[in-house]
Amino acid sequence: MFGDRNRNVQSNQSKSASAQNKTNVGVVYHVILDETDSIIKDFGIPTEQIPKYIGAIQYRLQTSSAKSDDLLSLALPANQNYNSLPTKNEVVRIINGEGGGMFYERISKSVTPNVNTSNTTISDTFIKDKNQNNKPANYSKVQQTGIARSNFDSSADYDSYGSYFEFTPNIHHLKLYEGDTIIESRFGQSIRLSGYNNSENTFSPTLIIRNGESGESSQKGVDSSTEEDINKDGGIIAFGSNQYKLPFQPGVVSDGGSSNFETSPASFKDYPSELLGNQILLNSDRLIFSAKTSEMIFYSKGNYGFISDGQLSIDNKFGIEVNVNDDINITTNDRSVNVNSGNGNINLGNQNLESLVRGETLVDLLTQLIDAIEAQIFLTPSGPTATGPTNIATFSKIKSELKTALSNLNKTS
Repeated sequence: MFGDRNRNVQSNQSKSASAQNKTNVGVVYHVILDETDSIIKDFGIPTEQIPKYIGAIQYRLQTSSAKSDDLLSLALPANQNYNSLPTKNEVVRIINGEGGGMFYERISKSVTPNVNTSNTTISDTFIKDKNQNNKPANYSKVQQTGIARSNFDSSADYDSYGSYFEFTPNIHHLKLYEGDTIIESRFGQSIRLSGYNNSENTFSPTLIIRNGESGESSQKGVDSSTEEDINKDGGIIAFGSNQYKLPFQPGVVSDGGSSNFETSPASFKDYPSELLGNQILLNSDRLIFSAKTSEMIFYSKGNYGFISDGQLSIDNKFGIEVNVNDDINITTNDRSVNVNSGNGNINLGNQNLESLVRGETLVDLLTQLIDAIEAQIFLTPSGPTATGPTNIATFSKIKSELKTALSNLNKTS
């Protein structure tokens, strides 16, 4: 039902959109973004057909000589599985489909991927010098179509890219290498599939996914292209191979090329001097890995390490099992190692376990023992002896040295 209505609208608008003329250029008046769009109701699109029209545009052929009170047409995305939405006032290619339906695709590459048209295309093409054609007598015809239309006396209703889309002039096209496949958005996101984007242009397949152009790149003039910056772009995933070298630096890298990262991989054995070959880099301000219902598993044939300017912490609901086949070395650089077990046990070894001695308590007990020895009095047939042994000085010396048995660094409870 709606398809017939739309085809009637299109045939009324322009004779040029015929089966013989497969493509035309149209100017976008509106983009349908969701099922609540008023255009869906105005055109009477059946409920079961609504998903099909999400992403459709309301347009007018650029070559149309129709009066301002004529109908606007709808066109669907030419590729429903991959669609780059146009903005209001953008110029698109209108394709007459085999079944009579109308479709669109974006065209006209510009100096920036952000926009490819002026926000006054509708006014410049259809409104200026045509206000005299906008007569009240014709407005009833517009009302009968169910399309809400503004009076053409003011171009303010048309001079924009949409309800909230704004022109961002500092978005640049990517630099190209021979054979590249590039997907670029309006907003600085991109996907590059390349084979020669390395300093020697040696065959080295790469895949780079970027979210946001770097601030340094955005300062370039509009006549310049840009290239992904794995250190400064908003977020990036880079798959490299062969001679593609990752110029990676940890931390925040300044325009001059220096980083604010302070910690070096001092304990990481065989840290690579060059990042070449098959590898994957993820770099952003924050990384979040989450396994919702099952395991998170890490395998590494070579060494692996954690290098951070911050703190390493592990918060587990259950225990920690560590099984190694070599020494464990912990270097604290004059800082403490605290094992806070509460009322739990700390066991060193796993067989023939004996209790650890508390140093200060042992010193106190030995002190009491020596004091008791020094105060000994023995009963003899001749009467009680003098107080203490004759070598009492030796016991006093031992007593004075008891605290030397205590560790100055290590404690236990």
